[in-house]
Amino acid sequence: MAIDYCPLCLAESELKESHVLPAFVFKAMKARSATGHIRYSESPNRRVQDGLKKPWLCGPCEGLIGKDETAFATKFFHPWLNGTLQVPYDEWLLRFCVSVSWRVLRHCRGLNPNASYTSEQHTLMEHAENRWRQFLLGSVPHPAGFTQQLVIFDVLDKDTTGDFPSNMNRFLLGVVAMDIVGTPSSLMTYAKLGRFILFGIIQPGLDKWEGAKVHVRQGVIQPTKYVLPYALLGFLKDKAREASNTYSSLSEVQLDKIETDAMKDIDRLMNSETWRAMAADADMFGEAAIVRSSKEK
Repeated sequence: MAIDYCPLCLAESELKESHVLPAFVFKAMKARSATGHIRYSESPNRRVQDGLKKPWLCGPCEGLIGKDETAFATKFFHPWLNGTLQVPYDEWLLRFCVSVSWRVLRHCRGLNPNASYTSEQHTLMEHAENRWRQFLLGSVPHPAGFTQQLVIFDVLDKDTTGDFPSNMNRFLLGVVAMDIVGTPSSLMTYAKLGRFILFGIIQPGLDKWEGAKVHVRQGVIQPTKYVLPYALLGFLKDKAREASNTYSSLSEVQLDKIETDAMKDIDRLMNSETWRAMAADADMFGEAAIVRSSKEK
């Protein structure tokens, strides 16, 4: 273990290997996939067993965040995936969401050398990180203007209109990702936990959100109609295309491995989230969307 200052409580301590995004998300992805394996977009030709970890938090802070992760996983994440589509929540949901947005901001800020922020956005990122940190420690009662917006997707209706990439359903249900995204007048953290997408608002911009805000005290999560900033749709389409390009970059050896692993257990394949998303893409875009081309074979 490394000795350093814990970025959450600011105390000097032994830092534990901490997940940037929660471990239960990756376990669920593996369990619900057709092959039982996961890959990172940065190195698609190599299987991985877990999400990104780094020496980060002290033991007490790891426990603090872990408590809310357990609540989110057991009370909402797994029940929702298993068909419980109405979930009441209290303070644990906002605490979990803030912990994820805080981690994404800490990890992703400065990671992309091509990212450009205004001076106002640099200041707001400092304020958001500090406010989220104070909220997690119980020093302040709420995140102030740095709200959390949680959006849940399922497969698209086949009649949904729009210039969607042919892997859109596989992207919406199957990808885990994180980033800091925005424009010169808006900024937010982005954490995609499979079909659950969390936005930590840093600079809200002019477009409004409806149906996605996580409340401080309590609320109910259930299927609802969202009103989201228009630019988010283009952003998600672009991310889906990036995921498609990543898949296209897989070597023939790895593509063969994926197909072989999937065919080893037909029952698993047919009952997997992977198959459900593939079937939705085939229904929406045609079978060519999911069939490996002769050039790839």
